[in-house]
Amino acid sequence: MNPGMTPIDALARVSGWDPSRAEITELKGGLTNRTYRVAYDGRDYALRLDVEDADVLRFDRTYEAKIMQAAHAAGLGPELVHVDPDAGIMVTGFLPGRPWADSDLSSHGQLERLAESIRRVHELPLCGQRVNLQEDAAVYEAFLEQRQGLHAFATHCVEIIRGIPVGDRVVCCHNDLIARNVVDDGHLKLIDWEYACDNDPMFDLAVTIGFHDLDRSRRDILLNTYAGSGAAEFQEQLAEQIRAYDAIQWLWFAARQLVAPEREQAERLEFLQQRIR
Repeated sequence: MNPGMTPIDALARVSGWDPSRAEITELKGGLTNRTYRVAYDGRDYALRLDVEDADVLRFDRTYEAKIMQAAHAAGLGPELVHVDPDAGIMVTGFLPGRPWADSDLSSHGQLERLAESIRRVHELPLCGQRVNLQEDAAVYEAFLEQRQGLHAFATHCVEIIRGIPVGDRVVCCHNDLIARNVVDDGHLKLIDWEYACDNDPMFDLAVTIGFHDLDRSRRDILLNTYAGSGAAEFQEQLAEQIRAYDAIQWLWFAARQLVAPEREQAERLEFLQQRIR
């Protein structure tokens, strides 16, 4: 990724496009991307550029495009228009609809809709690359060695992840199912697939629960809708994946805090540290 790359530079790489004809609006991006809305030839697109040091945050773009194409075919995600992983560029169709807010996860009905969408994600073909949380955690720990105050708890998080058994069942997972990655146009579609690959199916539910601090009643709605009559047999597995997600979530925020310090991130780290204990 070239940190000095501009949206115009990126669009010039899209075959057949003339970037001088594009109208570009910067959007409020996530922690791993710079994101823009691009109007071009009567259509709206989303342009994503990797941030500098994105490789520290442990996602692999290799399988992202493959999964996104399958998700779009299943009506679960945007159309993939152009991708250049080495340059850190992706152009997709812009999804109309309302991005979800945290408040959507307070609604019984919305949780049911999300659980049904998660089940559909898990029906997508396997991509052939499985999440390795133990390896990711070890890389984070090594990165955090330069901060003694963070490294001690990083080691604790690594031990937690190593102690959680790896399940036999693997499905295609989004692995970042938080509210802002859901777009609602009457049907739910998902964006930000950069962490997508094969994983334990309970991890997708654990992300929603752990990131948004869902209480037991909302957690049960999500699991019961997803698993139906088999929900009881998944309870222990889900609890393990929530604990694993909390640990990897802390490590991710700690690495991000080292690269780009923010007060809210520091507060989140402290909150998670208290919960993980």
